[in-house]
Amino acid sequence: MNFLMAIIDSVAGFVRRNPFTTFIILFLAIAAPAVLKGIALFILYFIMGLILLIVVLTLAFRWRIYRARKQMEEQFGRSGFDPREGFGSPFSRRETRGEDREGEVKIYKTSGVPEKRVSDKVGDYVEFEEEKN
Repeated sequence: MNFLMAIIDSVAGFVRRNPFTTFIILFLAIAAPAVLKGIALFILYFIMGLILLIVVLTLAFRWRIYRARKQMEEQFGRSGFDPREGFGSPFSRRETRGEDREGEVKIYKTSGVPEKRVSDKVGDYVEFEEEKN
């Protein structure tokens, strides 16, 4: 019963807010029902066309995502998740070679003098040291 009352209240509110539109709709319903039927069919077809467009775009989007996923699977290897290896990415699988043993630490020493970033031909360059006050 509350649902029916809500519908009646909303229709009454529409009539109060749009009296001219309501008058035109009633006039067309009485004087020219074929025109009103044509308008109603146009609105119906327009709404159905929008729904169909949304469905088609959704299916096309899903198909594009599916194709992109398949392409990535072909490019990066097998798909799926294996708890022992992680995801099927070639970066997650470590092949055990002699130099890639677990726990091994490698230390590389770099030269002590940093390479000069500014050429001698470019203006004046003054080296400075910061002093703490």
